[in-house]
This record gives sequence, C-alpha cells and structure tokens, in this order.
Amino acid sequence: MLFGEDFPKIEFQPFGLDLVEPNAMLGDLIIAIVSWYFAYRVNKIPSTLFFRYWKYFFVIFGVSFIFGGLGHLCFNYWGVPGKYTAWLLGIIAPYFVERAMLSLFSNEKWKKILIRISQVKLVLAFTGTVAVFMFVDLDVDPGKGLRTSTANTAIGLLFALGYLGMRYAKTITPGFKYFWISVLILLPTAFFQSMKINISQYFDRNDASHVFLTLGLILYYFGIKKYANWLKRTNEE
Repeated sequence: MLFGEDFPKIEFQPFGLDLVEPNAMLGDLIIAIVSWYFAYRVNKIPSTLFFRYWKYFFVIFGVSFIFGGLGHLCFNYWGVPGKYTAWLLGIIAPYFVERAMLSLFSNEKWKKILIRISQVKLVLAFTGTVAVFMFVDLDVDPGKGLRTSTANTAIGLLFALGYLGMRYAKTITPGFKYFWISVLILLPTAFFQSMKINISQYFDRNDASHVFLTLGLILYYFGIKKYANWLKRTNEE
C-alpha cells in the first residue's frame, strides 16, 4: 500500500502496442456499462423532465468513462490531451443531474433562478477548464486539469443530491433519501484521490474511486425507481 504517491503504471504490449493501466480501462468500462444499463431502464419509465434528464446523465456519464478509460490505456500515445474529452464530458454530465432535481422544485420563481445559476456555472466551468488546457502545463501536474470540473461537480451535486434530495425526501417521497445517501457514498472518492491512497498496483486510487462511483450510480437508480413507483401509485389513486 502506498500513501501520497502512485505505483508505477502497469504496462502491457498486446499486438505490439504500448499500452498502460488496463485496470483503469476495465473499471471505466464497467462504469460505462452500468450507466448505459440504467439509461436503458430509465428510458422505459413514462417520460417527464425528471426522468429524461436522468437518462441524459447516464448516457453522457457512460461515454465520458469510455473516453476516460481510453485516455488511461493510450497515455503513451496521446499524453494528457487524451484525457481532455473525458474531463469536459465530466462537466456536462452533472449538469443534467442538477436539471433533473430542479425540475421538481415547487417554487417556480426560484426554479428559474436556480436553473440559470446552473447554466452559468456550467459555462464557467467549461470555459475555465478549456483555459487550463490552453495555458497551463499539464504535463507537469495533470491534476490541475481536473480542479475546475471537480469543484463544479462537488458544488452541483451537494446542492442537487444533498440539499434537494433531503428536501424532496420530506416533501415528496422518502425514496429521495437515496440521492443524499449517494453523496455520503461518494465522499471517500475525494479522500482516496486527494491523499493518493493506493491499495496495490492492481487496485489503485482510481480503482477504489470506481467502486464508490458504481455504488453511487446504483443509489441514483434506486432513488429514480422509488420516485417512479410513487408517481404510479399517486396516479392510480
């Protein structure tokens, strides 16, 4: 186990290719498959803005992790720029979580204000990240490329899943508890990444983060399904 530093990247050469971090590619692929499966399941629920935005999130989140896995796998060919697409999609995906949760906000005046704040935050985060790509030497410290998107995601999800999840659990249906619980599940991800806690070369901090992210996705779907069931019962009464 290593603290504060990373193990050397796992290297392998299938068919003469110079590839690295197959474990990261596998983890990202699993997350993508789970995300797309949930998108498929949500697509079967009668469409409202809430479910539509969640479907968009799952689709984009899955795509971002495919690009993320390829960025790890092909790092010796693409370098840090090979991660840019995944990082930018990682800014867009949480926006749809915010829009999904805000679609149920009861105060129309504040809903419009909060949606506009979410939109401005998205543009600022996207623009700021592109500026980092252009003007910061990420070869020295690639982590700087993630700081803006990480802050954007943290702020958005804490409000949308944390605050609104608790609010809706009290005012709509208790099933929304799964959303604020998911925030707690995701907290160890920040701990593993910031402290660079690596259990082994074959299960590093990224792999640990993948486990928590997968659990988070499962909790999202639980919350979505509980709300769908509540809507169905309400409409039948």
